Amino acid sequence: MKKFLSLALALVMLLSVCALGVSAENYEEKTVDVKWNFGYVGSSTNANWANKINPAGANYSYSDVIDMGPAGSTITFADSASGFASASAYVFSFWTKNGDEYVFDAEATSIPGGFGGTARSYTFTTTEANQAIRVCYRSEQTASFTPEYEDVYVDGVKVDVNWNFGYVGSSSNASWADKINPTGGQYSYTDVIVVPNAGSKVTFTDTNKNGTGFCSNSAYVFSTWTKSGEEWQFASGIRGGQAEYTDAVQPYSYTSTKDNELVILCYNSGEKADAPIADADRPVVTLKSPVAAPETTEPAPETTEPAPETTEPAPETTAPSQTPETGDASFAVVAAAVCTIALAAVVIKKRSFN
Repeated sequence: MKKFLSLALALVMLLSVCALGVSAENYEEKTVDVKWNFGYVGSSTNANWANKINPAGANYSYSDVIDMGPAGSTITFADSASGFASASAYVFSFWTKNGDEYVFDAEATSIPGGFGGTARSYTFTTTEANQAIRVCYRSEQTASFTPEYEDVYVDGVKVDVNWNFGYVGSSSNASWADKINPTGGQYSYTDVIVVPNAGSKVTFTDTNKNGTGFCSNSAYVFSTWTKSGEEWQFASGIRGGQAEYTDAVQPYSYTSTKDNELVILCYNSGEKADAPIADADRPVVTLKSPVAAPETTEPAPETTEPAPETTEPAPETTAPSQTPETGDASFAVVAAAVCTIALAAVVIKKRSFN
């Protein structure tokens, strides 16, 4: 990694940072029935049922195949049972259709259990359209006992973003703390994404497709920025290096704290300066906007008194724009690129068990 870059190189590399306006509509939940079955989907480490369904797997339940629809859909369910799926069972498994039957997709990255804890929420964001997924968990179901099943949700709005070679250095990065390194080996970062509503959730999943591992704590997976004039300034960040799932996959999510928040995503992509990564191999980024508050049907009360006349004119406001000082590098913006959003909002909801 180069410690110092010439001003010319920095300007050339940083001119690619654009603001992407995300226009995601609020939407309401839609419910789709999920059929549950007694048994489990054995993981690759299961000695007897590797990558197969055990239809008599005690204490477990698995779903019929769920067609996830557009790429970028996020599937989530919370397991509140007393025990959780072990590493010998897949929490999320992927399937392909062969004639009238679904067969296990050995090319996809299915996700095993084995996390422990007192409560567990499982989340996965699809990377392709119409991925067929089964969910599975330790429900305590037996041949003679059927529990109340957990709810399963699917929602998300795909966001088209532009990726760049480099990374956003975290506060623990000795050379690039809170700055963009446009020559950061093996990493990629997005243009600025404008998240319109506070409380929106931005998610993406790193499947470690290039085998280079995940984002370290020297880089921010999510960073927020402010803009004054033509300059970008770092505001806050969430560091990498905090894997929650397995060595094969890492989901990331961030919930915006204010309207029109400016966010940059970053991950360990394995990209090189002379070997860019194809868009098809990039993570799918999704945005879930908070559900709009219901409209009120009651009319506003009528007023019979006329509004008083005002004789004083409203004061004019001419607040000057601020131009804060910058550190080692300033970020120039060429233009704002409008991203295309494929709306895919489906929530799959089914009562589940303890």
